[in-house]
Amino acid sequence: MQKISLALTLLLLTGCAHYDYDWNQGAGSYNDSYVTSDFDELLGFGANMAQISPTSRTEVCHTLIKSKNGGPGVQLHLLLGRLHSDSCGDINKILDSVRAIHITDERMQKLVSIHTEALKRLNNQSRKLGSFERKQKTVQSVLESKEPPVSGSKKDENRLLREKLEAIRAMEKQLDESGDAK
Repeated sequence: MQKISLALTLLLLTGCAHYDYDWNQGAGSYNDSYVTSDFDELLGFGANMAQISPTSRTEVCHTLIKSKNGGPGVQLHLLLGRLHSDSCGDINKILDSVRAIHITDERMQKLVSIHTEALKRLNNQSRKLGSFERKQKTVQSVLESKEPPVSGSKKDENRLLREKLEAIRAMEKQLDESGDAK
């Protein structure tokens, strides 16, 4: 019986060993595994982020951002987390902080390189979408500023629809050309 209770106690202690309880604030916080990250830990973190709910991802991101030690490990976690949640911070800031980290492990360099390129692409797509939305609003406001046909004839309506279609095609062509240039 003593062996069983000793085994259960050890199991309980090892199961809770990665949590650091802050008695002043009365809340548990994840220990500094974010500070010292190795390849397997980061890979596991990314896989876990992919499997949890969006709400949980947001909570994890807020925990990372509020981390007292925003060192290299935290920045690497933010890099992986940002692909799963917008709550993990600004892409440009994350990329700048990760560029400043000196990584010697070859596998870690490859992992960081893959995620860095994915974030750059995500950032470029966001910029293109923002530019497209601004142009669309401009075209829409120009089209709305034109007086509607007084007679309500089909010719005027068809002409207006043709102009709108041509404007949309021009924007799509410009987006395609800018996407191909990169």
